[in-house]
Amino acid sequence: MYLTRINAAPVDGEFDWTGYFSARQHASILDGLDCRGLLNGVRALLREDSAVLTLSLTRVLRALLKHTPLDAPRILELGAATGYLTRWLLHRHGGRATLVDNSPGSYAAYQATQDPIKEHIEYVQGDLFSVDLPRDYDLTCSFGLIEHFVDKTEVLAAHRRFLKQGGRSLIIIPLDSTLTRVFYEVHPEQNLGYRELLTVPELKAALTGAGFEVLGVEVSHGFVYDYAAALCR
Repeated sequence: MYLTRINAAPVDGEFDWTGYFSARQHASILDGLDCRGLLNGVRALLREDSAVLTLSLTRVLRALLKHTPLDAPRILELGAATGYLTRWLLHRHGGRATLVDNSPGSYAAYQATQDPIKEHIEYVQGDLFSVDLPRDYDLTCSFGLIEHFVDKTEVLAAHRRFLKQGGRSLIIIPLDSTLTRVFYEVHPEQNLGYRELLTVPELKAALTGAGFEVLGVEVSHGFVYDYAAALCR
């Protein structure tokens, strides 16, 4: 149970509901706020947790992929960081995967990750726009990548470039919602580079503009920010 703090003083032993529903107490309450404590409290509430993310992502991807057979697929994740999305897919569907990321820090974090599924993964440290890979992947994917590009045409073309005939792309982005905006406002250390939050219609427009057919979109529930996952071909 979460108990909110009551800032208004009681009147004659009872809570001042008249004051509560008026604006006359607002200034005094705001003037007395511990802003740093308030910020730290919001940051603690909106703290990323891998277990909660796994539960949320499982619901989203089960719904999104329920009509898409993935039998030991070959997977390519672009801008992969630690390959969290790919590792989820491999644990559920089997197969083999390639991760591409140009950041030494991301590769170091991947190396430190303890996950036996990594024996089925090849990690390529390179630029996703110039990496030399075959066009034989059943699924290309990214989690939190395309929103970092003003012009998304080239990065979306990279998702298509390595797909085999009949392949699919799975693209996940943080969703433009009140919750997501608050999350990034109170976590400025995660928001240093360019990031463009998109609504679902804006995501669909970007995908169709890049030549994809959008097969479905699912939106998360219950995580510390909202995200949308789109399945395309």
